[in-house]
Amino acid sequence: MVRINQVGLGLVCLLFLSGMLPVTAGALQGLAPEDWTFSRRLGDVDIYRQPINGSRFPAVRAHARINASAKALYAVISDYEHFRDFIPSVLDSRVLARQMSTLSVYQRLGFPLMVADRHYVIQVTENLVQAGEGLLRVTWQLDRQQSLSLTSGSAVVPDAFSGSWRLAELEQGRATDATYSIHVEPGGRLPAWLLLSASERYVFQVIQAVRRRLSGGE
Repeated sequence: MVRINQVGLGLVCLLFLSGMLPVTAGALQGLAPEDWTFSRRLGDVDIYRQPINGSRFPAVRAHARINASAKALYAVISDYEHFRDFIPSVLDSRVLARQMSTLSVYQRLGFPLMVADRHYVIQVTENLVQAGEGLLRVTWQLDRQQSLSLTSGSAVVPDAFSGSWRLAELEQGRATDATYSIHVEPGGRLPAWLLLSASERYVFQVIQAVRRRLSGGE
C-alpha cells in the first residue's frame, strides 16, 4: 500500500509544486566524499549537502550503518518491481529493459493535494565489480527522451533527477556502511530552505524504509 504521509508531502514540495529546470547529467558523480558538508543528524542517520554547479539547490546525502550485509541491502534497493510496497509515494515501478549492468526502470509517483502524478524512465547502472569485496554502487539518471515518449493521462514527466547508492560491507558482512545521495532541480518560487529541509527529511525516510524492509516490516 502506498503511504501518503509527511514524506510524500515533502516530496511534493521538493520536486513537483513547480516546473523543473534542467541540470547537468552526472552532477553527483564528480563529488568526492570530502566535498560534502555535514548538515544534521536525524536519528542515527547523518545528513550532508553539497552545492551543484548551475543549480540553486544542493545535492543531499544520507549516511548510515545498516545491520545487514551489502548483498542483502542491494537485494532490497534493486527490487524495483516491489518499490510501491515500501518506498513512499511510489505507485508503480518496473524494469522495462536490462542490458548487462544497465537497466531502464519506469516509475510513477502519486501525491496528495491535487498534485498531478509524475512518471519517468531512469537509466540505472549497477557497478558490482567489487561485489566479492563487499563494495557495491548503483547510480541513476533520468532518461528524459524515453520519458517524454510515455503516455499516461495527466501524469507529468520531470526534467531532472539523479542519485546513487554506495554500499560498503562492514564486520565481515554483519553490517553495511550505506550512502544514499540524490539531486533534483525543482525551480519555481518555493524558498530554497524549505526544499532543502524536505529533501533532507526524505533521504532519511528512505533509509528507514529500507531498514523496515530488511527486517520484514511494512
